[in-house]
Amino acid sequence: MAYVVDLAGLLLLVGGLMVAYRIAPDRPGTPPAGWHPDPAYRGPRSRLWDERAWTPQLRPGDTAADRGHWFRGRFWGRWAWIALGVLPILLIGSAAYRATATTGVMAVTSFLAMAAVCWAFYRFAARQLALDDVVSPGEIVAVAVASGGATLLLAANINSVLLDAGGATLATKTVGFVEEGTKLLVPLALFALGKYRDPRAGTAIGLAAGFGFAIAETTQYAYATANASGPDFCGGETASPTVDSVVTAQIYRIFTVSPLHWFWTGIAAAIAWRLWHLYAYQRGIGRQGLWGGVGAIVMVMAIHSLNDYSATLGCGNSGVTFLIQLGRWVLFVAMYLLFRAMARKSTPPQLIGLVSRGWTPHRLP
Repeated sequence: MAYVVDLAGLLLLVGGLMVAYRIAPDRPGTPPAGWHPDPAYRGPRSRLWDERAWTPQLRPGDTAADRGHWFRGRFWGRWAWIALGVLPILLIGSAAYRATATTGVMAVTSFLAMAAVCWAFYRFAARQLALDDVVSPGEIVAVAVASGGATLLLAANINSVLLDAGGATLATKTVGFVEEGTKLLVPLALFALGKYRDPRAGTAIGLAAGFGFAIAETTQYAYATANASGPDFCGGETASPTVDSVVTAQIYRIFTVSPLHWFWTGIAAAIAWRLWHLYAYQRGIGRQGLWGGVGAIVMVMAIHSLNDYSATLGCGNSGVTFLIQLGRWVLFVAMYLLFRAMARKSTPPQLIGLVSRGWTPHRLP
């Protein structure tokens, strides 16, 4: 069975990567280069948009940028209806699982619900950043498929080897480097091949890679949770899973754990692609852009590992366990806000004043 999963992962990785490469057209930057009211400044000042990003170049201007209003404009859209559609998927799928106790039913439910949550968030981000101008939905699906294949082929096997070699402590300390490296494999390969170098395109395929990983991992966990046995993270015996415990665990994962995957990859890509565009590839191979992008990737790897390693710190202490769980909720909110802060630096000129204030660029170079 393991060989079948590995083969499926290889086919998905290679097939998705090839499709993403072949269907990526050479798009011009949108909108064309020009001077616009500086969205990161409250007074009258102009900043140059170079077709793909806001640059550090400034000059006096006659008007101040419209910085928008909170939770207005393009903040709301069809993405909300997609998100609501997750509820009937979970209700129907969970009821069917309770009636049949067939793990495959919960796996399919998890796959569909996770995919819907991913697509809802992507449509939300696409609306704020005009991502459809630089990446098509088909390209997003292709990258997600390739990333899902990498998850099955690489991350799952490497994590298993590390778990066998050093137990939960080693596996959790290294998981961020394994999984973030796996998720970024496809975007970095496409970048190296000269595709998707637009900063907004980088953010989009970074999210797509996180989506593919989240969907594949969540589907796998439907089987892993239903058949859990042996020692847990703290060395105790894993409680025998019940139908209700599997449903609860999967719903919790879909709405709280898995979104962190696309936040982390989105953050890394939003920072790296923009820095590489502005510095490393606009002005020659500059250290500021190159190492700034690498630093962003290492940062999310470390945060990811620390989050998972924290699961081993509360063993035998309910107070510590509670604080760790509270910290994870704080982390969830913080990662969304950090993703937004990095992604909104690429909000294009035509959307300034139309998006919510939270998606107006701040602290541009």
